[in-house]
Amino acid sequence: MIEAAPALAGTAPWPVPYGVDKAPAVAASLDRFPRLPLHPGKVLRLNDEAFELPPPAIGQEAVAADIRLADHLKRLSGGWNRSATLFVDGYFEHLRQVVAAHRAAIEEHLAPVAGLFAPEDALYSAPLPLPRALPPLPDGENVMVDMLFWLGGRAEAVLFAPSPLLPAVERRRRERLDSAGLGVTVLTAGELAGPGVFAALLGEQGRTFWRDELLPSAPGGPRLPPF
Repeated sequence: MIEAAPALAGTAPWPVPYGVDKAPAVAASLDRFPRLPLHPGKVLRLNDEAFELPPPAIGQEAVAADIRLADHLKRLSGGWNRSATLFVDGYFEHLRQVVAAHRAAIEEHLAPVAGLFAPEDALYSAPLPLPRALPPLPDGENVMVDMLFWLGGRAEAVLFAPSPLLPAVERRRRERLDSAGLGVTVLTAGELAGPGVFAALLGEQGRTFWRDELLPSAPGGPRLPPF
C-alpha cells in the first residue's frame, strides 16, 4: 500500500527549524534556530550534509563520532530532558544492533571501497531524529514535536508522554499533526525502554538503512566529491 504524503506548507524542499526552545507566536523569531530542508523521496539521514555536527571540544578529539552525535542531539533537546536522553540512547543502541546483525552483509556491501569505511560507518545512513522540530503545517500554525523523522515521503512525529502541555492543548497538537498527514507516535519513558520500539517507529527504514548508501560517511567531516 502506498502511504499518503504529508500536507506540508509551501513547496519542496521544506525547511524545518529544530532545536527550538518553544513554539513561537511569530515565525520571524525562528531565524535564530538552525533549519534542515526536507526533500521529497530523500530520507533525512544522520550524515546529511546540511546537518552540522560541531567539532569536538578541546581534549575530546578522540571521542567517537557516534557518541558526539548522540550528545549533540541531546543538547538540541534542551538541558536535562530525561525522555530525550532515553530516546537518543535507545535509538543509537538500536542502530548498533542492526549494524551488528548485518555485519557480514555490510562488509560485502562495502567491498568495492574496501578500507575506506568500516561496517560501523553504516550507522550514519540511518534516519536523523530532529529534536524539538517545527514541521511546516499548511495553516502556518507552529506545532513543535519532540522528535521528527523524515523518511522521504513520510514524516513521523514523536511526542513524549506525559506532555508538559495542558490536556486540551496537547489534544489540539495531535489533531493538527494528524490532519496534516504526519504520523504521530506517543512514547512514555517505559515504552522507550521496551524492545522493538524503534524498529516499529521507522518501519522498513529501521531495518535496511545500512544498505541505502554506497559511501556511508560520518557527519561533520569533509565531504566526498560527487561521483
